[in-house]
Amino acid sequence: MKLGSKCITVILGLAALAGLTVATSLPVAAVSTSAFRDPVAIALDHAGHLWVVNNGKLGVTELDASTGSVLRVINAKADDFNGAVGVAVLGNYVWVLSSGFEYHNGTTSAGTVTELNAITGSLVRVINLKAHGVTGLSGVSADPRHVWVTADGGAQVVELSNSSGSVVHFYRLGKNLSANGTGIITTGTRVWIPSPSVSLGVVERSAVTGDWIRTIIPTMREVPPGGGPKAPTYLGPHFVTADAHYVWTANGGGTPSTKLLGGSVTQIEPATGAIIRDIGTKADRFQNIKGIVSDGTHVWVVNGSDYYSNGRRGNSITELNASTGSLVRVIELHQGIYSSPSGLVSNGTDVWVVDQGGGVSGTGCVIELKASTGAVVRVIGA
Repeated sequence: MKLGSKCITVILGLAALAGLTVATSLPVAAVSTSAFRDPVAIALDHAGHLWVVNNGKLGVTELDASTGSVLRVINAKADDFNGAVGVAVLGNYVWVLSSGFEYHNGTTSAGTVTELNAITGSLVRVINLKAHGVTGLSGVSADPRHVWVTADGGAQVVELSNSSGSVVHFYRLGKNLSANGTGIITTGTRVWIPSPSVSLGVVERSAVTGDWIRTIIPTMREVPPGGGPKAPTYLGPHFVTADAHYVWTANGGGTPSTKLLGGSVTQIEPATGAIIRDIGTKADRFQNIKGIVSDGTHVWVVNGSDYYSNGRRGNSITELNASTGSLVRVIELHQGIYSSPSGLVSNGTDVWVVDQGGGVSGTGCVIELKASTGAVVRVIGA
């Protein structure tokens, strides 16, 4: 079945049921075709509003999570959006990262953090990190004290005061010079920063003092390509999430059963930094992972590639049990070449996925899933 780019039909891959797939017709929420322009990240606030950042020049789209309706599109010149890549929400404030476009040397043309009032949508301030020599922004997370921003492929971290927007501290963990996506998560007491660079690992810091606590190195022992005894292979964590019990990283490298391009997930005990398990089988169908989030019951992983390998491909969501890491199901999103899911958020009841290539004109959409079943609730922007 050819679906094209309109996000009209979803193939629900129930991997837990012997590979059974179910075709589902999608309820569609009517949205202006100008509501999205290459959406890449999404966050949910306490009022039940979704904040979608568009990497194109559209800025930020605010949605009502309960209905899927567009509340407003924020894109004033003063907001200084320039290739938005990340978003975080805490209380009545929203922080949006802009990185512009990437140069050949790995740096980017912008490095700004735009703070918005979540109630009115008005501009609070724009923090110019490029003026401090920081570009290549990719991940952002906020706690009651600070806003934490990753840059340079996780090699730099900027700690901002969320009350004044001032720079509290810069942390240079290495020199990666990569604008590739990396994430960050703060729980208010701890901050975890993943990096695909083997010299950096997952760095854990105190969210109160900023002090380094430990570095965690997710590895998998496997036989080298040329043969010989098993040796540790760095899994290259890009994204991270945390719930009340565990920290989870989404890795660029795969386990031996998924090979190099497969991707994997690492489950970490936050109190000790001990690695509980590395997760990655052909059934999990990890591929070019673009994001990860845990709602405390399930862990949701975005597979964002159209690349086929051994019967597996991306453009899907893998759902894992948040206690055991076992596979619950794989939800196939699209078969169209224009589909490209990138970010997601969950409140435990529903899951919202942003798709850069979906929608009526191929400029993007948001797919809402039922967390308990993986069934599609609606497609916003189809």
